[in-house]
Amino acid sequence: MTSRTEINTRVLGLIARYARENPEIDLDTPIDELDIDSLAMFEIVYEIEERFAVELDEITLGKIATVRELADAVRRELDTPGCGDSSARAGG
Repeated sequence: MTSRTEINTRVLGLIARYARENPEIDLDTPIDELDIDSLAMFEIVYEIEERFAVELDEITLGKIATVRELADAVRRELDTPGCGDSSARAGG
């Protein structure tokens, strides 16, 4: 099982890679303030889904405002019965 801290750290790091112009990113940073375009956001979601072996639906994604809320959505999906938390996909 992936810990909340590990999820937070990985999601924050991934967002930071795409929002290089804003070095002051933390979990409470609003995603819409990061100037991440829609293609980059698609890539972020894809990487999260692959890394954590989850599927984030469009309705859930549409309600997410901060980096923390994105990490929490991943945590909820991992807590869903039948959802895989593959160590190989999660990076170890």
